[in-house]
Amino acid sequence: MMIGTLTLLGLTMTGPIDDADLLIDRVAPILESRCLHCHSGDRPKGSLSLETRDGLRVGGFSGPAIDSEDPEFSLLLDVVSGGEPQMPPEGDPLNAEQVEAIRQWLDAGAPWPEGVTLRDRRFEGAWWSLVPLRRPEIPEVSPTSTVRNPIDAFILDRLKAEGLTPAPEADRRTLIRRATYDLTGLPPTPEAVDAFLADESPDAFERVIDRLLASPRYGERRARRWLDLVHYADTHGYDKDKRRPHAWRYRDYVIESLNEDTPYARFIEEQIAGDVLFPGEPERLIATGFIAAGPWDFVGHVELREGTVDKEKTRLIDRDDMLANTMSTFVSLTVHCARCHDHKFDPIPQVDYYRLQAVFAGVERGDRPIDDAGSLVYAALPREPRPIRLLNRGDVESPGEEVSPGALSCVSTLNPEIEATSDEGARRAALARWITDPENPLTWRSFVNRAWQDAFGRGIVDTPSDFGRNGSMPTHPELLDWLAVEFRDSGGSIKALDRLIMTSNTYRQASTHHETNARIDAGNRFVWRQERRRLEAEEIRDATLFASGVLDDTMGGPGFDLFRFKDDHSPIYDHDDPEWIDPVDGRRRAVYRFVVRSVPNPFIECLDGADPNINVPVRNETITALQALALLNDPFMIARSEDLASRVQAVADDLGAQIDSAYRLTVARSPTPDERLVMVSYAREHGLAAACRILFNLNEFVFLD
Repeated sequence: MMIGTLTLLGLTMTGPIDDADLLIDRVAPILESRCLHCHSGDRPKGSLSLETRDGLRVGGFSGPAIDSEDPEFSLLLDVVSGGEPQMPPEGDPLNAEQVEAIRQWLDAGAPWPEGVTLRDRRFEGAWWSLVPLRRPEIPEVSPTSTVRNPIDAFILDRLKAEGLTPAPEADRRTLIRRATYDLTGLPPTPEAVDAFLADESPDAFERVIDRLLASPRYGERRARRWLDLVHYADTHGYDKDKRRPHAWRYRDYVIESLNEDTPYARFIEEQIAGDVLFPGEPERLIATGFIAAGPWDFVGHVELREGTVDKEKTRLIDRDDMLANTMSTFVSLTVHCARCHDHKFDPIPQVDYYRLQAVFAGVERGDRPIDDAGSLVYAALPREPRPIRLLNRGDVESPGEEVSPGALSCVSTLNPEIEATSDEGARRAALARWITDPENPLTWRSFVNRAWQDAFGRGIVDTPSDFGRNGSMPTHPELLDWLAVEFRDSGGSIKALDRLIMTSNTYRQASTHHETNARIDAGNRFVWRQERRRLEAEEIRDATLFASGVLDDTMGGPGFDLFRFKDDHSPIYDHDDPEWIDPVDGRRRAVYRFVVRSVPNPFIECLDGADPNINVPVRNETITALQALALLNDPFMIARSEDLASRVQAVADDLGAQIDSAYRLTVARSPTPDERLVMVSYAREHGLAAACRILFNLNEFVFLD
């Protein structure tokens, strides 16, 4: 009999441990939760199986895992201990108690009861994102608390539990500027600011939100983030980054759908199978540009001959992009990680991956006529479905059994089976219905989390495209579920969801620092204040055009070029040629820019624009010297400074009044007396355009409080 520490899935107890129970009570839980996802099954990693005693004794490529004669030198103990343990390769290393448990078990002779076989237990028990949706009860909070809607009750309840206090409401100028950028991506006009400041009615802010939601600029703003998410661009990418001259129709479809407030379920169905589910509406075919939005290998698809291994690899990668785009966008799971083996973190077997590949087995990308007139769109092209086989380790030269189309087996509330019909459109339609089913908990949680991220800079789950075990846990799980059920059951209105979030007291909080709160929650994970954020690259570009009075608000149509093409597949950005760096037709909103994959626009890239080659659920936000130089010296910014100077000169003769007007157009307020004095003096010495250039470089212009 031994006295030791019992470690069972993170629970620590002390008590008598019999040698015969060492495996079951102490070691098995460690191996099953941390090791067997790689070292089990028909193809264990390194050919080492830890499921049975014989597996450990025989070992794998590196030899036996246990040394009966000298247990201290057992390979198993060696790889999990020491200063830099080799195993487990993912996640945290085993703690000291777990390593000691393995050591004691080996010292005791590695006892293994007869007939015991270990199994991978990572996926036992319910994972939060796969649990069926239920509407949580709204917490009761102090009657003295400001609660404008249920969101505030959930947030305040968590703040109280964490010992945090909410920030006060932001001032009105900050509120209208914040809301206008968040919903339209543009600054408020001086007239809109004045009207809001003068409106003392209790629903003044709600009416501002309603006005902004009704603006056509709303769809342009919302679409920019959606296009990041689905990695949309106007060229193919890869070696021959050729133009897609008709891809823009999908971009316009997204903008129009968001402005029209298309119910979210329909929005999904149109993008996956609009040509099939809505055959009487040919414009819905445009929506399937979603499937074709990502990169496409022209060489592999067009120039490689049929029957080659490389051709098969090209098609495999193409289908992988389609299913990864679909599943990460709509259900926030990294299904593509199961291409070569069962998913290492989530209950997604490899066969599920290939069943999803079979859904897209009859889809190609290309220009497709929308109607009898021939106004084309780059979208999904239906073909005869090819047979899909499960590939050993994802190798096209090692095919296994043929698989039929299907969805994910881990969503217990739904049937993953899809009829193996030769009609490829029926397969996509079935997947679309599976995703939009009211009982699919992933779909509804995923989108409301993205909406929260848009309003607060970070989602309730801060890995918005990964709701699996390798992602983050929700900070407010009850709030997430309440929002998901409310969104689903009220018809899936995206505008209504945005309105609900943005009319909460939580959204209206100031971004001011609070020393005590910061010591408890330095990262503001529990939303005790609003986040201060820098404007995105496109917002900065659009805001300077808007403030300077030269923004062209024409909507839709082919994108404008900010480059020259060489040999039809190599863009050149020419900073010495105003015709290309600041073309007159380039003064539309940046969402209408012709987006090239291979060579990003230098100004947009410098300011952390999204990489169109990959799905971007969250943009980077960096602060670099190069950004400051770009905002100060880029020819585009210099031209806008001159435009702003011309605009304010046209409305006032007095230099002080011109400075006042420039402040109101850029930062939505008048200058203080000291600011006016300094800026007037500077403008007299260096010119009004130089003073306007300073305003475009203020933190107050580039950041939102």
